[in-house]
Amino acid sequence: MVEVTAPLEVDANNQLLVATDDIGDNQLWNHRGSVEITYDDLRQITPPEDTATYTSIGHSDFAETLYKHADRLMAPKGYTLDGQKYIVSKEGDRMFFIHSYLNGDSGLQLALAGRNSYDKSMRAALAVAAKVTVCDNLAMITEDGVSIFRKHSGNARSYLNDQIILGMVKATDSWDDMRSDRDDMVGIEMDQRRGLELMGWAKGSTRSDKSASRRLLATPKEWNATQTYWEDKNDQMHDYEGGNRTLWSWYNSFTVDMKDLKPELQLAQHASIHSVAQGELVERAAKGVVQEDEDTFGGTVNRLLDRED
Repeated sequence: MVEVTAPLEVDANNQLLVATDDIGDNQLWNHRGSVEITYDDLRQITPPEDTATYTSIGHSDFAETLYKHADRLMAPKGYTLDGQKYIVSKEGDRMFFIHSYLNGDSGLQLALAGRNSYDKSMRAALAVAAKVTVCDNLAMITEDGVSIFRKHSGNARSYLNDQIILGMVKATDSWDDMRSDRDDMVGIEMDQRRGLELMGWAKGSTRSDKSASRRLLATPKEWNATQTYWEDKNDQMHDYEGGNRTLWSWYNSFTVDMKDLKPELQLAQHASIHSVAQGELVERAAKGVVQEDEDTFGGTVNRLLDRED
């Protein structure tokens, strides 16, 4: 699928040195008849020949393409492969997998998930997202990511190769933006009182949203838990870059509970709280709290305002 520019690193037994089978918060579900295998096992499953109407995509070729492009495009931005899992069914005709990446600088996670078939039962697919759930019943659920689908016909191999590159570039650029937002939030000091005031604004400004998932926390119990986390009366709950009295730690007072939500709800609620935090950044910048030179100041405000539009 991709031109080989350098050999992949292997151990003394010629097995690929990539990662463990720990894929973090991502989920790979399998039912009866599916088997978990290693990448080296995957290489033993021979793909079918191409026909006039069918273009074969090898299971191991698919995975190896991800390794190589990730090494070229994601590694320079701080991402390393932290875990991987593969399952196959129908005697190897169907494959499902997850590659979990971790950014050592920011702690942000990114996952590549895919599926492929030799029996024409489904399109080849790849998802690049913060969190993914893949099931051998063909379901793929992503959180804030990019999804790619392609029928096994025509230029399927080159198309998938090109889309993998674009997907990785887009996803890592988005995470670069998020890392920039994190750095901005870390630089904004926020005392307990202002944090509670902003929680009140967040609750009031989202409670009437027509989409229930964008109303942030749904019950008084959830709001109380978030408020307690922020107040941190025992000075031991928070452990964030910049300390426990910044806009970043305030933001995490919400997201720490969002981790237990279903992926389809997490995205909407993260977008809501992100919008509130960005509004605070813009307001602080407008008041001159963030001290930057004129050019940098204007660029920061314009960037944040553009994201809200």
